[in-house]
Amino acid sequence: MTEQTLPKSPLTSPTRSDFFRTIDRLYKLAVVTLTTLVLLVAVIFVARAAVYKIHEYERGLHLRGGRFLAVQEPGWHIQIPLVDTVIIVTVNERLGYVEQIPAMTSDNVTMIVSLQYTYRVTDPQQYALQVDDPERIVFEFVQGKLRDVVNTKAMTDVMNNRAVMNTEVMEALKQKEDDYGVQFVTVQMQNASPPEEVLQAIKDRMVAVQRQEQAQAEAVQRKTLADADLYASQKQADADAYQITATAVAEAERMRLTAVAQQVTIRSILAELGDKGDLGVKFIDLLIAQELKENSKWVINGDGTPVVDMR
Repeated sequence: MTEQTLPKSPLTSPTRSDFFRTIDRLYKLAVVTLTTLVLLVAVIFVARAAVYKIHEYERGLHLRGGRFLAVQEPGWHIQIPLVDTVIIVTVNERLGYVEQIPAMTSDNVTMIVSLQYTYRVTDPQQYALQVDDPERIVFEFVQGKLRDVVNTKAMTDVMNNRAVMNTEVMEALKQKEDDYGVQFVTVQMQNASPPEEVLQAIKDRMVAVQRQEQAQAEAVQRKTLADADLYASQKQADADAYQITATAVAEAERMRLTAVAQQVTIRSILAELGDKGDLGVKFIDLLIAQELKENSKWVINGDGTPVVDMR
């Protein structure tokens, strides 16, 4: 009996066997690659968690198991992942505002005040670990001290002496710097104004004062003009009086000199006619008649005869 040759099974064929071996190698390669990637990611994660950087404007608070170890300066640092904790605190100067809060003055006037302040963190451990919500606490502290200082001042001092107010607020804030781990750098009042009704009353008073000052200035101006007119009138009167007096004196002097000249003339005539007898007397009568004709003021003696003063 002849042996028959059976056909080979496809599972045992060389091509099928190579295919499965290739799949097996790819599977192993994928597992190795995936494992490598997982390990690489884990290493990167651990390295990223272990190594950290602190900037120049920051400080790090290093805690291990919740217990504070040290304040870390700027630079690269290493920590134990899942064991250590680092709290980053910004220490450069920061800005804060207290805006539009009411505050009562010592003369019982409610003022609306605003304040700008700046501070920097000097003790990161005290600031971050010993104070809960430090920025909010610093803000409330500044606001309270501003009210306290305003309470000691009159309304006019709050409005007009801001430099003094800034100094007093700064001195009050320094009392808590060590407790909060900060240092206040600047304090500047931005606004200090009374309520609207008080402000309107102040404006009305200022307008009244301005009007009073204007009226006083106008009165002074009118008085000055009147004094100037009076002075000019007095000077004119003095000048007129002086002119009249000078004219009278000159006229009197002229009359005196004329009389003296006449007396000299008459004495000379009398001296010439003294020895002429009746002719001299008639000549003298002629002179007297001419004089009386030119002069309206005659002097009459007791018998009605005109008399001419020939002294």
